[in-house]
Amino acid sequence: MRNGKKIKLTHANKIILITALGDYYYLQRANNTGWQETGYMILKVDSLSAGKKAVFTSEEVHLARTAVNQLRNKKIKQGQYTDATDDMLLKLN
Repeated sequence: MRNGKKIKLTHANKIILITALGDYYYLQRANNTGWQETGYMILKVDSLSAGKKAVFTSEEVHLARTAVNQLRNKKIKQGQYTDATDDMLLKLN
């Protein structure tokens, strides 16, 4: 595994990450680009136990950061709070 990063995911963080990756997955499917990697990442996150540390490759962290940032920007445009997505972005940095 290349340069793994350990990240502890709470139940709330898992939900945010799966939501963000899901939105990103469907966007990628529509554009027919990179959706398989995102699909695998959704399965990986879903299978993780909440509250335990998981190891993510730098590519997975980049994918997660991109997806969560996209979700954050969507929430800002809708005038919603972004505290939870901000917290998830901090964990990914």
